[in-house]
Amino acid sequence: MTVGAEIFQRCGVELPEGKPPVLHTSAALFRFKLAQIISSDSTMADQIGDFIDQLLEPHNHISLYLDPVSVASTDDTLSHPGLSLAQPESLVRLILGIDTLQPRLIRTLLEKLPEFIGDEEEAKEHLGETKTWIKVLRQLRWLDYIVDSSELTEKLLEALGFVPPDMQSEIIAALPDIVSDADGGQVSRVLALMLKETPELTLPILETLGSLECSPALLLDARNSIVTHLVSAEPLDLPVMIKFLLQSGPADSSPATIQRIRRRLDMDSILLVSRQPSKSSTAHTNNDDQAPDVLIFDVITTSLRTHKHLRDAWLKIISTDEDKIGPQTTLDIVVLLVLHQVSTYTKRVESVLRAKIDTVSSGAVAYTPMVMDSVISRFPAVFAAHFPALLSVGSWLVRTSPLGSQGARVASAMLVAAFSTMGMLQRQEIALELAVHIGSGNANEIDTASRIFLDLAQKHPWQLRPFAVYIKGLLDYVDNLTIEHMRVIFDTLGIMSTLSSSNGEAGGGDDSMFNDLYIFVRKQLSSVYPRYNRIGIVGTVSLLRQLGTGSPSALGNQQNTLGSASGASSSTQAPQVNIQALRRAVQLLEMLMDSAKHQSWAFISMTYDELAHIVETKGLHIQLLTWLHENVSSTFASQFLADPEQLLERYQMSQPPFVALSLDKEEPTVLDILNHNNDAIELGLHQAVKRSTASMGSPALARRLRGSLLACLPALLRLIQVCEKALGDGTLGDIDALLVCGIYMLPSITTNTCVADKTQFTIASDADNDCSMIISEDALASTDEDSRRELVAQLSTWSPELRRILCSSLYVAANWIRETINAFADQTSVEMRSKVLVRVNQLAKIENDLAVLATTLNGTVYEFSPIAAGLVPEVSDTPVLRNSTGTVAGASAGSAVRFGGSSMDVDPRQEDATGTQDTEHQQSGFKIDMGGLLLSQDDTRKLVDGGCLSQAASAAGNSADGTSKKRGVKRKSANASGQTMALDSFAKSPQQYLRELSFSAFGVLNLGISQQSETDDAAADMALAIGSALDVHGLNLVLRELGSVVGSKLVRHSEKARGFANKAGSGAATLRNLATFGSNISGCSANELMASLLPILPALLKYLAGCLAKRAHLSNDIADNELLKHVSVYGYLVTGVDDEQSVSVIGSCIDTLLQIISSVVYWDGLQGKSSQGSESMLVSVLGILAEHGLHTDHEELAELETEDLARRAFDYLLGLADLVASTSRVLLLLRMLVAVRNFVPLCEQRIEVQTMPFARREQTMDGVISKLARRILSNEWADSEELKPSDLEYVINSHIMRSPHNRLQLIYKYATMTLFGFVSGTATMDNDQDGGGGGEHARLSRSTFATYYKATIQALGLAIKTINMPSLSGQEVIAFSERVGESWLALTKMTQSIDNAMQRSVLLVALRGSFQLVDLFIKDILPLLDSCFLTYRDNVLTVFSRVQKSTRILQNICNHSKVAKDVRLQAAVPQMKRKLEQLVFQVVALMENNDCSEAINLGNLKHRDIRGQVVGSQIPRSQHYESDEDESDQEEEMNLGIEPQVSEAEEEEEQTHKSKGSTRGAGAWKGRNTTAAAVGAGRMPAGAKKVAYVAERKRQLQSCIRRRLSQTSAKETKQHEESDQEDE
Repeated sequence: MTVGAEIFQRCGVELPEGKPPVLHTSAALFRFKLAQIISSDSTMADQIGDFIDQLLEPHNHISLYLDPVSVASTDDTLSHPGLSLAQPESLVRLILGIDTLQPRLIRTLLEKLPEFIGDEEEAKEHLGETKTWIKVLRQLRWLDYIVDSSELTEKLLEALGFVPPDMQSEIIAALPDIVSDADGGQVSRVLALMLKETPELTLPILETLGSLECSPALLLDARNSIVTHLVSAEPLDLPVMIKFLLQSGPADSSPATIQRIRRRLDMDSILLVSRQPSKSSTAHTNNDDQAPDVLIFDVITTSLRTHKHLRDAWLKIISTDEDKIGPQTTLDIVVLLVLHQVSTYTKRVESVLRAKIDTVSSGAVAYTPMVMDSVISRFPAVFAAHFPALLSVGSWLVRTSPLGSQGARVASAMLVAAFSTMGMLQRQEIALELAVHIGSGNANEIDTASRIFLDLAQKHPWQLRPFAVYIKGLLDYVDNLTIEHMRVIFDTLGIMSTLSSSNGEAGGGDDSMFNDLYIFVRKQLSSVYPRYNRIGIVGTVSLLRQLGTGSPSALGNQQNTLGSASGASSSTQAPQVNIQALRRAVQLLEMLMDSAKHQSWAFISMTYDELAHIVETKGLHIQLLTWLHENVSSTFASQFLADPEQLLERYQMSQPPFVALSLDKEEPTVLDILNHNNDAIELGLHQAVKRSTASMGSPALARRLRGSLLACLPALLRLIQVCEKALGDGTLGDIDALLVCGIYMLPSITTNTCVADKTQFTIASDADNDCSMIISEDALASTDEDSRRELVAQLSTWSPELRRILCSSLYVAANWIRETINAFADQTSVEMRSKVLVRVNQLAKIENDLAVLATTLNGTVYEFSPIAAGLVPEVSDTPVLRNSTGTVAGASAGSAVRFGGSSMDVDPRQEDATGTQDTEHQQSGFKIDMGGLLLSQDDTRKLVDGGCLSQAASAAGNSADGTSKKRGVKRKSANASGQTMALDSFAKSPQQYLRELSFSAFGVLNLGISQQSETDDAAADMALAIGSALDVHGLNLVLRELGSVVGSKLVRHSEKARGFANKAGSGAATLRNLATFGSNISGCSANELMASLLPILPALLKYLAGCLAKRAHLSNDIADNELLKHVSVYGYLVTGVDDEQSVSVIGSCIDTLLQIISSVVYWDGLQGKSSQGSESMLVSVLGILAEHGLHTDHEELAELETEDLARRAFDYLLGLADLVASTSRVLLLLRMLVAVRNFVPLCEQRIEVQTMPFARREQTMDGVISKLARRILSNEWADSEELKPSDLEYVINSHIMRSPHNRLQLIYKYATMTLFGFVSGTATMDNDQDGGGGGEHARLSRSTFATYYKATIQALGLAIKTINMPSLSGQEVIAFSERVGESWLALTKMTQSIDNAMQRSVLLVALRGSFQLVDLFIKDILPLLDSCFLTYRDNVLTVFSRVQKSTRILQNICNHSKVAKDVRLQAAVPQMKRKLEQLVFQVVALMENNDCSEAINLGNLKHRDIRGQVVGSQIPRSQHYESDEDESDQEEEMNLGIEPQVSEAEEEEEQTHKSKGSTRGAGAWKGRNTTAAAVGAGRMPAGAKKVAYVAERKRQLQSCIRRRLSQTSAKETKQHEESDQEDE
């Protein structure tokens, strides 16, 4: 045994050969004994050191001394059990605890590190053993004491230069645990240098630097290196790099760091690189939580939640970002979601999101639906981690976005993308949230949420199917929805219930869900309440659409279905699918028509309309479509059409009937309206006009159904024409006779017939006294206005009974003509087009005559009502009682039983004559007479099997049940009966009772005739071929219909109040489409409407030109304007203007045209760059406007950029201002000019305009807008039309903010000259009732003064907001601040001079406007004044002095609110006082920071009234302060040129030196400098106490400032959020 081994043996460590050392004592005792031995002999340390080197020399035995020693069982361990439980240390670790041996041992260990590099160490790693060099580093970690830390550090850093990368990584990671704190700086410098040279070690270096103390310069250098390597770094290294960048920098550098991260961190590339090795989708799914993109966003989320300065900086960068869509978009969206979860940032994030979604800047980033869908789809794991925030933002958008807006589309894209990419739990939350929105009762939420459900059902039906129970639950709320919303809900449920089952059977789907829906709609159809009948119709037809369509959700591809039906497919399964779906569809049709037997003709009309709707949207199977067309066509012809011979036989006339409104005298077809006119039947007219029983169809049926059969006429025509188009490639050549046929409306009876007892009717023998002859031919639609007026006057003298019959006939004729226009307007035949134009002109005159006649009956017992006559569906919720046979037993008073055509109205003699036949019909059922849709079982089999469809009608009689079941009547409570819509009478509002014109009908506007037809051959040929054109009345009708559609769809949502919409508005669509149940226009989106509107937009502009030219001609205006010449050449001819009434109609056309064009230009869909389609739509609109401008080269337009097109369009609209001759129209043009200007915000920017010459500035778009606004203010147009306050405010704002010159100078002019000059003109105000004047501001009067004041003070705030303050130099900042202070002081000082009549409205505006100005002064101006205070000290103090004067007046207004007892004024006082207090302390803090605290002081403010006069108080005050303050007041007044007002009481107070008291005011602060007199707000003691007093006040002031600033920080944040919410 060697000496060293013997010494170790004595100290308690046994060193067996080839085995681990054995410790026989405690570690502390071993170190103590060995240290004693070493200290006893000076050479002992070297000997033991040599022995240790010999122990560690063998390479294969060194691990024995690096592993923990074995502990032997001794008496000590037995007596102390805790020693055996402790983890033993290695022998090297035990020796390192001895100071004399530690340095040499450390050197030995570090010198041996290169020996551990080789294959042997790699083999250990493969065997799962720890590498030797890792064991060495473990020995050096967490030593209790290091003798020579600098040497250890140097050795470790030296080792980093020659060891391999994996060893470098371990050494770097161990450095914080090895080196001392004193050596941290040296280590960080070396690591920072390695960060640049060895990017592969970035991860351990950053972790180590985060644990060491580093200088700011070194951290900056490290951050720069990291940013440089962000693009090329490994994806797994990026989370650590991002964390270091965000958390290592100071707060002031965080904006720059965030910007660099946003620009260099490409998440798409990271996603692509990180997923390349993942070949297996299963592996990828399991590692989603550890994916680099998820880790990166986790780091960002953690940093944002823990560092407020990062939240503020990132949110500000996003809100001011003007870069286009790029790599930063994903980061920004996730950051906004994270911040939205922070309660104090929710409102601010919503403001930023709203701005990004509704952006109008072409260069700014816009969060479009496409962007949202792409981002969420590419990073599903990231957004799944932030799903609560995503769902919250989506719900907020659904709740607050108007109908069809960009926000609603973004919400839909977000939720649909999240639903398709996330798990079951997230899908359940989305479905539940959408169901809650639909049940909210808000129109915005219902529309958006229901369409999202439908989108999910169409795109992801199988994923949505597990949550169909939520959608089924919506059936409880469906009775409160509009027709469009009902249709969407039922379409969604229909898709869910008709999904293809697992075995491939289409139409099978979820049988339980289909059965539930079937039971539900059947229950609604059998209800006695009309509104539930409407629900049943919509639900049934929606299910029919899903079963009878060619979509994959029901029958698969339509062509495949037809092929399989013909036997072309080898599969036997496809025909079964077809049969199953068709059987269900026919079953629904049977149920629908069976329910119609017990309802009304209006019920059948709604059914026809709904069926026509699904045919128009291509939602019906070809077999069903063919069968439906054949049956309804035959029914229509048998019920409503006849020829003259049939009319002679039907009415037993001796002379040919007189037919009205026929366009072709050779056409034998006649539309017989009189045959089914219930008013004529009810008045007993059938006694004078004998009708054959056969012509009446089924008498039992006529008695059983309520209302009039004529209610079905327009809907039946609509269904026929859409079926004809669907089967005939859009042509209507087979039914073109319906366009030109005449209408038989009145019988041949005398006009003086007495009908008092309903039996005295006289057959006319004289043609001049024949009712039918008087209205025959074109008498009712004559182009001669005088003769038509005489006819209407003659009709007004008829008996009220005859007038009511005529009103019913004219109403049906008007709806018939509307449907013929809808049907034939899109035909290409020139002859048909000419007839359509004639029909439009006739329609305008007929509706006018109908309104006049209805007015003559208004208020009488014979008042005409389409609802009471049974011509339109009922809107009342009153139940209809039925007896056991299914006939109507009674009706409510609101439904007017005498007009209903029920069994109670049938004459007893007729009832007896047909009683036997009625009984027969009740027993055997009734045939196809009702509508042609009743089917028997044989019909169903023939239809499904592809048999002869034409035989369905012959076998219809076998389908009826021989017995009738008794129907119970269930009364509903008042709460459950729903609301009854309040409708105006027909005479007051006829439009809501008439059928709507479809969008194809608006195509007649393209058929206008140009006035220059001789130079345009095509136009000349068209004029000759057509031979007619729209007259002014027809044009006005079409434009009125188009204007109502465009005004309701193309809405500028940014100007509407966001949030919950008016629930009353949900019924607007129902009122608008009262006569058209299945309306396509009401259900279309704004984008679809705009796409259909673009083809007729050129025609609208030509008609506008023609109307303006005609108005100028009739007004004898001098037509020397170039645009007027252009109008006379390229405008459309406007005919039919021959009297004063037509001139007024011309004005109505101009107004409607301008409204339509403004809706197009001002629509949000054009203003945003949401997609490529919207951009092309914007270019199209600008191109159309530019094409109609002056000197337009049409070939050049195709090559122009968007900016040039906008300028051409701008010039065109501007040229209309001199022709419209109306202030309201010019105001509309002004708004359109502003909208066109906003299309190109990067064109003619303000910095560029400021460098232009004065004349050229005036010609810029902003200069032209400002000039036009000034012309409106000067009342240049002769109409002198009064503007609404909001419109006048808009004009003033446009004049100021669009000015190409110095806007602040213009505001100052308004404040000091325009408004103050008006206030100072007391003689004018007293003598003139209104106080209006002439000149540039002719509209300024006593009634408009408050509007002028509000617009001016708001413009001052906008001027501060919009100016780029950081770019201004110090001198420019001072000049800008001084002008702001002067304008503000003039505006506030003005409130002391106005009289009491104007004071109430002006004071509230002043207080609210000043609140915004104080806030902007604190946030925007004060920081800049602080930066330039030392250079412009006197100027800054002057600014403070003027602002101080304004705050004093604001304090007076706050005091006056209590005297005036104005509730609205008092409500604005608390926040105003808090803001003034904040201003005071911010200014004092600024003074303290610049060592100028002696120039300002706090104290008591005089209590003054609104006039500035001192109010007495009980608190005594010194005369020094009063005189000092008064002198300051007068000095400020003299500087502004305003004469100071000093009351007699105040002068007496100055002379007698009596103090009147004061009140404490937060705004009582004064500026003091060397050039101005000292101003103090407190009472200063004299003599020797002054120095002590000043010191004490200064100390109190500093303490007060710190306390106040800390207390108001939270209030400031809350006020900022409230202000943002109010601005929004």
